[in-house]
Amino acid sequence: MNDYLIFIVLATIILQVFIVGIIIFIIQYRKRKLSHEKEKAIINEQHLEEILNTKLEIQQHTMQDIGREIHDNIGQKLTLASIYANQMTYENKFPELHSQIEEIGTILTESIEELRKLSKNLTNSNADMGELKLLIENECTRVNNLNICKLTYNFNETDYTISNTIKNFIVRIIQEFLQNSLKHASCKNITLNFEHNDKGLSIAIQDDGIGFNIESNGSKNTKGIGLQNMKKRAELIGAEFLLTSVANEGTKLALFIPDNKLNEN
Repeated sequence: MNDYLIFIVLATIILQVFIVGIIIFIIQYRKRKLSHEKEKAIINEQHLEEILNTKLEIQQHTMQDIGREIHDNIGQKLTLASIYANQMTYENKFPELHSQIEEIGTILTESIEELRKLSKNLTNSNADMGELKLLIENECTRVNNLNICKLTYNFNETDYTISNTIKNFIVRIIQEFLQNSLKHASCKNITLNFEHNDKGLSIAIQDDGIGFNIESNGSKNTKGIGLQNMKKRAELIGAEFLLTSVANEGTKLALFIPDNKLNEN
């Protein structure tokens, strides 16, 4: 009987040790698995950041190449055409066409100036960009000077650092929205709000125009192309993008950039 009890006790101890061993093994396995998944997530995030930086660099170089081509090739040809037009106006060899030639010269001069601005924007390194608030203030002033509608904006005054690359993309997205509102929305008011907290930067821009059907807005339409451009830029900087529009109530864009993305190059 004693031998039987001893056997039962030993068997129970061995079973308990075995069960404890299995539990410890499972716990260690889960810890190693979680650690491995965490390492994979970190590696994937680093890989995505590298891809993003590469895309941004390629885009920047492409824009600079286009800007130089505009300045060196198209700009020079338009300048030459403007000189010829001004010379014909000055010599007045064709009196019956004087006003038309003068108008052509004016158009060419204005086109050259616009191309120079475009070339400068494309070729400038982002290091030359000013503060985001100043850039947005300039955009607001430009829109309000058109006297098409009233644009009001608001910044909360919190301190945060933002790279010139992200800054540039934000300005381009806002410019695209404003351009669509001015051309298509028939709006009277546009509001623009910047709000920063410890989570990131939130940007809300809204017009009170006629609105449009986002789903049926095809890529061949000007607004459709603009929408795609805004989405692509937001995607490239890792921003959350939401565009909503209601007929006769206007269009609203909500853009959120996580704090850890604001200072990426």
